[in-house]
Amino acid sequence: MSDNSNLTLSVFFPAYYDEKNIEKVVESALKVLEELKLKDYEIIIIEDGSPDKTGEVADKLASKHGKVRVIHHEKNLGYGATLKDGFLNAKLDYVFYSDGDNQFDMNELKKFVAMIPYSDMVIGYRKKKQYSTYRKVTSLAYNFVLRFLFDIDYVDVDCAFKVIKTDLFKKIQIDSVDAFIDAEILLKAKLLGYTTTEIGVRHLPRVDGISTGARPSVIFRTIKEIREYRKVYKEEIKKLKA
Repeated sequence: MSDNSNLTLSVFFPAYYDEKNIEKVVESALKVLEELKLKDYEIIIIEDGSPDKTGEVADKLASKHGKVRVIHHEKNLGYGATLKDGFLNAKLDYVFYSDGDNQFDMNELKKFVAMIPYSDMVIGYRKKKQYSTYRKVTSLAYNFVLRFLFDIDYVDVDCAFKVIKTDLFKKIQIDSVDAFIDAEILLKAKLLGYTTTEIGVRHLPRVDGISTGARPSVIFRTIKEIREYRKVYKEEIKKLKA
């Protein structure tokens, strides 16, 4: 394992309908983070106004572990707003996030940390998505549209397993509050010259909780955000070429 004694890492997990998942995710992350022997780390649970007991479980984890804190949303704000909260509240040099639904193996974070000295961002892609056919089709179509409109060549833009240099969020403004947020961040980082490494990760079936990512309302709001940002992006490209 590489020397991580000078590395500090903020870790956050969006959590919604994850009362049976979030403890497993956080405990697994704590184990991995201790094994990495970092200079410092923190874990933030962003509890997005979940109507189940996700908030209670999160608070118990924070009271049990000094490195864990919780941000509660009084009402459900949605996935993009929850990610935005996580990125803007990260205090350390790098920020890693994954979903609180226990669909990723936290041990894979070790591969990502090993690449930090060589890249500003380490971006995961799901080798085999454990979704319904409908979710797979919408994800495929979404990635195709992003490649076509923005010439963005990531394998899996919205894979929830990423490490990003935290200073990026002092240089950009995040406008998206929906599913477009991942693409917006990657596009703005690309314009600033941030380097990227992509690593494949295993995607695990969701055993508990409710997934809300492919609801028609989310898809329509995302299309609206894509259209709005497309105009801004074209202007930014013109400025770079001028």
